[in-house]
Amino acid sequence: LVAHLQKLANQRHIPWQHEILPRGGTDAGAMQRVRSGAPVGTISIPTRYIHSSVEMVSKADVQASVDLLTAFIEEGAQADLTLS
Repeated sequence: LVAHLQKLANQRHIPWQHEILPRGGTDAGAMQRVRSGAPVGTISIPTRYIHSSVEMVSKADVQASVDLLTAFIEEGAQADLTLS
């Protein structure tokens, strides 16, 4: 799923970057390990001062996330999401 999202972003010239989580995490990690697992991917928006009253994001990053989600909705059914 992650490779498919990266491919869509590259095809549509949507900027993206890998997220490094030195601590914390998302529910996606747990979802892929429950029972037989599930294909999961997380789209995160880089945020400064997260979990504070003054969180800040770039409008361009938000738009890139919207564009990537739109691309996935339009073409996502073409992805091979089988677990190997």
